[in-house]
Amino acid sequence: MADAIRWHTDPEQAGMDPRGVQEGMDRLTEGVAVGRHHGAQMYVSRNGRPIVEFACGEAKPGLPMTPDTLTAWFSSSKPLTAMAIALLVDRGQVRLDDLVHRYLPEFGAGKEACTLRNVLTHQGGFTNAISHADQRSWDETIAEICAYPAEYPPGTRAGYHSTSGWYILAEVLRRVDGRTIDRFLAEEFFDPLGMRDSHLGIPASQQSGIAPRMAQVHLGQTDREHFASQQFIDQFNGTAEIARVNPSGGGRGPARDLGRFYELLLAEGRWEERQLIDPRTVLLFTACHRWDLPDKTLAGAPLPWGLGFCLYGNADVHPSVSRRVFGHSGMVSCVAFADPESGLVCVVITTGLLDPLTNARRLRDANGPVVKACKPQGAVG
Repeated sequence: MADAIRWHTDPEQAGMDPRGVQEGMDRLTEGVAVGRHHGAQMYVSRNGRPIVEFACGEAKPGLPMTPDTLTAWFSSSKPLTAMAIALLVDRGQVRLDDLVHRYLPEFGAGKEACTLRNVLTHQGGFTNAISHADQRSWDETIAEICAYPAEYPPGTRAGYHSTSGWYILAEVLRRVDGRTIDRFLAEEFFDPLGMRDSHLGIPASQQSGIAPRMAQVHLGQTDREHFASQQFIDQFNGTAEIARVNPSGGGRGPARDLGRFYELLLAEGRWEERQLIDPRTVLLFTACHRWDLPDKTLAGAPLPWGLGFCLYGNADVHPSVSRRVFGHSGMVSCVAFADPESGLVCVVITTGLLDPLTNARRLRDANGPVVKACKPQGAVG
């Protein structure tokens, strides 16, 4: 199927080499040809100016991928939940060093010393409380996490909490603000930013109308063992999972919409004529709060972390970005990031789930040429 390219700005006018932007798109098209993914999207902007929306391949068998297709963001959704907490901090409703126990009295079993900051930096000590395949109700899930025994004293070690921590953050939000995380994100971010096609859970009653625009994930061609199973694929593409409000990895929408979220952060919380969040809060959450700690979930990698954001060193992002980069990857298939030094926002989303090493190479091959296409700020033409 033919690629779909929606140009918004001549790359040269934004201080970018158009050959690099094109090369990044070409790498994704090549990935379709070799079976890494059936389809993919890319969104690129610089200094708040959209450059291009790109789509290639198929969203699902027989359905072309377009820039408007709703794709799976997986853990690239986590920064959305983090910034929901940021808004509570911004409004003085919570503090980062408040104990989770203050808002969830049942949160115990050795985790009583855990703070909101610990959860946001993956140091809460309850990494394995639930899995991403858990299908229990919201209340049952929260109860299970709260009763789960601490794996280590909170704040003393690090381990990527793929699922559990983000449910706790969303439940704190609900008890403090009164809104569920999906409603909060829709009203505070999606609507103001024009992210009209973004969802954190799509009710079953609405799925039939959206189905023609929704991509499906699959196991892509890889030489190593897949990170995910076919059982996971079947569950994630199913009606119940699409409907589930999952604050750790349930976001779905076009790459364009996720790019707008990062454009807001690069603009330090200002969108058009509205200041949606204080600039200091944006800088606080995207700054480094954890470093040089081996991550027991991520094979001991001592990656630096902000408050819900992965910083410089993410294997899915080309290393020629600046040290101020922030973003997040999702389930060996996608990555989104912003670089304050270059003003670049880049989102790459594919439908094919691989192994971590092959996926990292695929995503870097796509975003690397775009990163390197950025000329020094102020250089145009």
